[in-house]
Amino acid sequence: MKKVIVFGVDGLTMPLLRRFVDEGILPNIAAMFKAGASAELLPFISAWGDVNWVSFLSGQCPGTAWIGQTMPPDNHKTHNLLSLLEKAGRRTALVHFPESVSGKAPHFEFAPFWGRSEASPYELCSSAIHTTRYDERTAKKQGKKQKLGWPPTSALAYHNKGSWRPIVTTEGEYRLKLEGSGAVLTLTARPDADGLALQVDKETVVLRIGQWSQWVPLRLGDKIGMGRFWLAQYDRELGDVEIIQSQVMHLEGLSNDPALEKDLINQLGPFISKWTAKVAPAEDYRTSAYQEGEYQSFWLADSAVKLTRDYNISLWATVHRLVDESHHNCLGQYDPASPFYNSEQADIYGNVMRECYRILDRTIGRIMAGMDDDTTLFLASDHGAVPNSYMCDIYRYLEKWGLVELRSDGSVILEKSKVFLKDERGGLEIYVNLEGRDSTGIVSRQYYEPVRDLVLHALGNWHVKENGTIRNAVAVALKKEDAMGIGYWGPHAGDIIFAYDTGFVWGVSASGEDVCSIEIPGANHGPQKPTAETNVSSNYGVLLAYGSGIRCGYYHDKTVQGSYRMVDPAATIAHLLGLKHASLDGVVMNDLLTEDEVAR
Repeated sequence: MKKVIVFGVDGLTMPLLRRFVDEGILPNIAAMFKAGASAELLPFISAWGDVNWVSFLSGQCPGTAWIGQTMPPDNHKTHNLLSLLEKAGRRTALVHFPESVSGKAPHFEFAPFWGRSEASPYELCSSAIHTTRYDERTAKKQGKKQKLGWPPTSALAYHNKGSWRPIVTTEGEYRLKLEGSGAVLTLTARPDADGLALQVDKETVVLRIGQWSQWVPLRLGDKIGMGRFWLAQYDRELGDVEIIQSQVMHLEGLSNDPALEKDLINQLGPFISKWTAKVAPAEDYRTSAYQEGEYQSFWLADSAVKLTRDYNISLWATVHRLVDESHHNCLGQYDPASPFYNSEQADIYGNVMRECYRILDRTIGRIMAGMDDDTTLFLASDHGAVPNSYMCDIYRYLEKWGLVELRSDGSVILEKSKVFLKDERGGLEIYVNLEGRDSTGIVSRQYYEPVRDLVLHALGNWHVKENGTIRNAVAVALKKEDAMGIGYWGPHAGDIIFAYDTGFVWGVSASGEDVCSIEIPGANHGPQKPTAETNVSSNYGVLLAYGSGIRCGYYHDKTVQGSYRMVDPAATIAHLLGLKHASLDGVVMNDLLTEDEVAR
């Protein structure tokens, strides 16, 4: 039986992939290039994971497939790829895939990526770094003048990680508290010959510097999960101790198939949805993040092989996020196009990204070694990343044109504003606050077009001066009916769709500016036009195909043949699996396939 594995990688970008392959540090991915086929994928606006992974796997443009983050459409109503598989009696496994795609039975959905602000129902206890230097670690630092990300209350661009928790020292013992499900678990660590001995119920867990302990059961209230610990710092004389505690996931209730879920955890070990430390050069315990990221990545790879070989799964898909985190934290000081680039420091940041790409390469090697001759492997991404140069506060700018009214904290007063944006829709769609349609509507139908015209005029005049020349903040802005050409239509789409130009990123400035230079180095994708590129960076997504039915050593050059879109892989998957796909928006990527496969 034909099978397809989609190992999705958030933010993977072709220029860095090619660069690191040429350096010889990615032998397995190099083998995919040599024995498979590759292409770039043009993201939809916004070049944001939720929009594009939904389109990638459904095979339908955002106008059909995307309602909003964490809001999956009905597979049957849209007749998407998952619906086609179901009608053919085939099963999909979505393993830690964005929850904006529905993996309801008969498909298997395991620990969907949780993109909401509230606590994940799959998590028993969040990851943490327990420290005897709690006051020092949590001392109030100078606040950022800018907050990047969408919605405006978000801080996604900084990829902040696990919180600091205090360790209490009592008579030479160290006590740390884990909290979750309304319960508290106190653990005690005592010095031993080479480190610390952590008492967990009746089990003694040995902690050594720079090593993860074994997994141990952790009970909080009437719930139980598995966790492990990494001794990050230990100075017995000074009483200086820091212990990294992994995320603790529930051992059941992670999926819609309890029996299959139990088999996976028994065979592969506990699953974690995130790592504790931040993948960035300034992170004290970055090594632990690499190790946790690799643990998760290998877990996903092994589940792909097992589910497609042993459990009758036709399509397996995930999204791994280690590479994307390294881009956000490092690309802004590695790419010469960035205003923060320093040639003497660049490789400090480049080496962090290299290590994340190496982990990906080892993961791909693991899948390639385990997949059978009837399997096709897609290594794919939803977008890339490009360094930030300027921050744009859309609400502050629209206020200047009398289109919105804001409170003193910068939040919008909907009942007094002519336009607004929706938090769940990615920050690049502007809605007219229309009477009779919107609950706070104040714009009558006769002024609908004049308001849209004014918005377009305003967006076209938003700019900065750079070295004496004008740089527009907005690269494209279209009315809803004109945005059909870029995949937007239907009741959920904004009245105006737009995208920022290369280097411009969404955010909020504490000083109230509507556009200003970036305060902190970084790279982004979501707000920038899908075609944004530099000599080192690219916003395009990636597709590498390898295995059954795939042409050998072929590259689809977008500059000669045009780029494929995010909906085209789904049509190609449908073809590989022998499914009719007239209800999908994409085309089969025939030039990536063997002649026999095209003719089949």
